[in-house]
This record gives sequence, structure tokens and C-alpha cells, in this order.
Amino acid sequence: MADNDKPNALEDVRKGLGLLFRAAKTTVEKLPTKDVEDAVLTTAREVGRAVESVGRTIEREVFGGKDRPGKSDDTKTDETDEAKAEDAKAEAKKDDDAQKS
Repeated sequence: MADNDKPNALEDVRKGLGLLFRAAKTTVEKLPTKDVEDAVLTTAREVGRAVESVGRTIEREVFGGKDRPGKSDDTKTDETDEAKAEDAKAEAKKDDDAQKS
């Protein structure tokens, strides 16, 4: 057998990776990014709320203080209501965009 008859492993890997990257690129181009964008924004908002809640709890439990000055339970409820309203608006916009497509 001559050396030319043997498969070249490096060439096969290069071609295989090239095909994988091309398939990945084509798939990414076809994915709707709006849904991902909305998910990231909602997740970031929720993480922010969780961090704020943990901070308040630590402050109250460790330092023996009450909630931050100027913050009452009513204010927290208002913030939560505002966030829920923002989420509802984002969901409605997403639904409108989906119907237009």
C-alpha cells in the first residue's frame, strides 16, 4: 500500500470541524434572537431583585437593623408591582411581534 492510500487523519479532522462550524453558523443565523434577548433581560431583572432581597435580609439579620431607611413594605410591594407590569408589557410586545411574523 502506498502512503496516498491511507486516510489523512489531520485532513479529516480539518474537514469535519469545518463542516461543524458551518452547520453551527447556519443554525445560529436562523435562530430568533428576540426571545433570547427577552429571557436575558428578565433573568437579569430577577437576579437584581434576588440580590437586593439578600442584602436586605443580611442587613436585618446580621446588623440588627430594620430595612433600609425610606423603604417600607408598601414601597417593596410597589417595586414588585412595577416589575410585574414591565414583565407583562414585555410579554405583550413579544406576543405582538410573534403575530406579525
